[in-house]
Amino acid sequence: EVNSMRHGCSRRKERWIEDGCAFQGNVSVWDGNVLRLTGCVRGQWLVQDIADARCEAWNSSRRVSQAQLQRRRCRVSAAARAEKEQEDGSGPSSALSAVSKDVSEIERFSVLLRRGVAAVALGVVLATGAPKCAHALSEPQKLVAEAWRVVNQSFVDQSFNGVDWFKIRMKNVKKPMSTMDDAYETIRGMLKLLDDPYTRFLSPAQLESLTSAATGELAGVGVQLYPARVDGELKILNPIEGGPAARSGVRKGDIITDIDGESLDTLSPDEAAARIRGSPGTRVSINVSNSSGDRRVDLVRENLRITSVREELVKRPSDGVLLGVLDIRQFNSSTADDATKALRSLQAAGASKYVIDLRNNPGGYFPGGVDVARQFLPKGVAIVYVADKNGVQDEYETLEDGPLCDAPVAVLVNHATASASEILSGALKDNHRATLIGEQTFGKGVVQTISELSDGSGLSVTIARYETPAHIDINKRGIEPDVFRSCPDSAPP
Repeated sequence: EVNSMRHGCSRRKERWIEDGCAFQGNVSVWDGNVLRLTGCVRGQWLVQDIADARCEAWNSSRRVSQAQLQRRRCRVSAAARAEKEQEDGSGPSSALSAVSKDVSEIERFSVLLRRGVAAVALGVVLATGAPKCAHALSEPQKLVAEAWRVVNQSFVDQSFNGVDWFKIRMKNVKKPMSTMDDAYETIRGMLKLLDDPYTRFLSPAQLESLTSAATGELAGVGVQLYPARVDGELKILNPIEGGPAARSGVRKGDIITDIDGESLDTLSPDEAAARIRGSPGTRVSINVSNSSGDRRVDLVRENLRITSVREELVKRPSDGVLLGVLDIRQFNSSTADDATKALRSLQAAGASKYVIDLRNNPGGYFPGGVDVARQFLPKGVAIVYVADKNGVQDEYETLEDGPLCDAPVAVLVNHATASASEILSGALKDNHRATLIGEQTFGKGVVQTISELSDGSGLSVTIARYETPAHIDINKRGIEPDVFRSCPDSAPP
């Protein structure tokens, strides 16, 4: 009986009865490789990772070569002889003799593996007749195993950056760990091997902070950082208007060199942002650098509500045409609804043409970019293509005409327009619904999902790549505007 599970994983129930040795239970299968066995051998319950040499008949993580098969024949035969000597002296029996009685069983199982069928051979049992199972994992070890499993099931690059991901699990899960901090460091070390700046571990505090930012509610000092390091530096994308940082003179383009005197050399922008955030009323000190030099800024954290959308009705001096300007600062879970309300307000006020300002918008909530694009597109056109780890593409498309599908639109972009902003820009450009004006965009063409782990920490994992409607991969390349125009960040649309 095979039951399909998510992410291509299946669970096969098997029963073997071989010369009096009975096994009944479940085999967890991943891409044809046995990962975990749970079942019963002669009344003894077993929960065993097959890769553990003490309870394996072969290494199921790769196909069995002839040389490996010969070594295993010798190992099983030697174990059988040793057991027979023990049995002659004391009389206890075990399942080993049943499995090792004929080495052709191993050959049969190796053929099954080559055909992609998961098989289990239980080879080593104590002379007392009870199988000796793997030691129980500690809580930190279980967390490492859980994190490994999340990445294994969803990471977009199934070559895992050329790393043997299964070996990484076996190496790290068995490491001695006494605290959750040990587990956190181990997980960070595993993820570093993937060489993906967006796949990262989140402590419980970082996860809570990131969740708050996604909803537009957080406590901090009011700075937004570029989504990735710029020339190796943590650069401020926007100080939030009216926030503690802006009131203290922190400017767009300033570089943060330390937080509370601690170096930031190993931190990603998201990790640095999480350190800056905290409880309202608490203090944080940041050192900022710009062309005028370095200075330390002491700040008090506040509750902040990020307004992601602003609208303005502007009369063009040359001809008196009313322009509806939609300024989107970032994408969070409320952006699409806020944009819809703003566009209705502009339309009711008489706007006939629209400007969408996405300069310095780092992106954020993926569906937000998709839903705003629907406002300006006709029925039945693609918005974005998303390819998962198996290369399977999902198409996001419009289901009906958007309320402004015929209105003239211009989109302002620059080097800091990223992620969900690029989804919106690419959808309008490739469908010939807008003229892009400005600079080459940032080039973040990957999608992450946030998974909470059992202890309240979490993982951000890159699960997909996306392409524009013209099937252009923009990752690390960006989108080329229709009209190149160097436009200062502070200049009005």
